[in-house]
Amino acid sequence: MAFDAAHHDAASTRDGHIPHALHPDDPAVAATETGGPGTSPGDLEKPHEYRYETIKGFFLQTEGPKQVDFDVLLARSFGLLDTSPERWTNLRAAVSELQRSAEEGVTYKVLFLGRHGQGWHNFAASKYGHDPWEAHYTYMTTDGELTWGPDPELTELGHEQARTVRRAWGREVEAGAPIDDMTWFVSPLTRTCQTFLDSWEGLYSSPEVWEDWREIYGAHTCDRRSPRTYIAERFPMMQIEEAMTEDDELWRADERETDQHMQMRMRRAMDRVMANNYRTYISVTAHSAILRNLLPVLGHQPYPLATGEMIPVVVKATRLRKA
Repeated sequence: MAFDAAHHDAASTRDGHIPHALHPDDPAVAATETGGPGTSPGDLEKPHEYRYETIKGFFLQTEGPKQVDFDVLLARSFGLLDTSPERWTNLRAAVSELQRSAEEGVTYKVLFLGRHGQGWHNFAASKYGHDPWEAHYTYMTTDGELTWGPDPELTELGHEQARTVRRAWGREVEAGAPIDDMTWFVSPLTRTCQTFLDSWEGLYSSPEVWEDWREIYGAHTCDRRSPRTYIAERFPMMQIEEAMTEDDELWRADERETDQHMQMRMRRAMDRVMANNYRTYISVTAHSAILRNLLPVLGHQPYPLATGEMIPVVVKATRLRKA
């Protein structure tokens, strides 16, 4: 089915996808539980409406290469450098001061970017190994024992990874974490919706599902989404964007989306967040490859996210022209 220009991607095969009999990801990050190597595709897409910069000095994840285990980061408030009892109050005050003193056209946001927990495709990729997975199994839906496509669910480990994040938020809310000033965004795939519900149980309000936050389009069966009516019935608490079509018109069996095209989506999504004046603190529950491409858009260093991990980023957005 052709792309619908009125909705999302009318980009041609040349601009957005790679036609080929096989579509291995290089490096393989989407199905790997570790998030792949600590490398970046670089900033491949020019700014659209806003230029983004990562502000250092707030979270450990901006201060150097990834070298601290996620459970350690959870124990220290998702990586806050300030470890005092007033840490969240201090963060709020510092961000508010940045907002107050910002030049015209400049806005600051604090993003909490979470990768979904282990899905059955991650489990299957580990079972078979990355090379056989990328060359063969990722184009299948099942091996007769495991089912990983389309749109796989979380494993029990994946649920537990997300519940671990929820327990950490429970502690941090008591210490003043800014849940009261937060907006939540979710990819429409089942594994991200499940991760969101486990990670934010009892804390969220009106999560918005946007197509742009989803994983790489095309070829790999685990990245094909379910119909809109299924998502609405399965996750009635989610606010699905109006433009989402009933069937997945973005996934094609014979094409695979490029890093540059994913970065186009990430710039588009971030510009939409900024133009609509969402709250200061933003949660995004998404996927490894799309977050790998969001980080260079934000001016952040490479930071591979394992299944269930989350990275906070303080972002400065400068409007380039009237949004």
